[in-house]
Amino acid sequence: MPERPAAVLSVVAIAVLAVVAATALAGWAVVSVGLAVVGGAGVGAVAVRAWRRRAASSAAAPVLPPVTTLSTDLLGREWLRTSSALGGPLAAATRQAVATRRQDTLDELERRDPAGFARWLADDSPVSRNPAEFVHGPG
Repeated sequence: MPERPAAVLSVVAIAVLAVVAATALAGWAVVSVGLAVVGGAGVGAVAVRAWRRRAASSAAAPVLPPVTTLSTDLLGREWLRTSSALGGPLAAATRQAVATRRQDTLDELERRDPAGFARWLADDSPVSRNPAEFVHGPG
């Protein structure tokens, strides 16, 4: 009978080792799955942000009518709209497009009424004022 307790102890020891090993493996599995989920979510979030940036940058720019077709009132509004746009964050290409549109707007305002354009520039704060208040011309 003395062999029986040794056999029982061996079985108990093997069972304890099996439980410890299973717990360790389960713990590593949980940690691994957790890391995969968290890492996958992080990679997914980065991929979504990159996709949104590409979609935003590749989106067709709005087609604006030539400034020569705008009324003087609309030219004044265009000046104010582009002033507001330049006050916020813009991609370099967008900032350049807005600056070009502003230059075209200024050129057209001056072409329509050089004296009124000069009065607007002489005003205390021409950047924040609607130039249509000074420039007279079509519309």
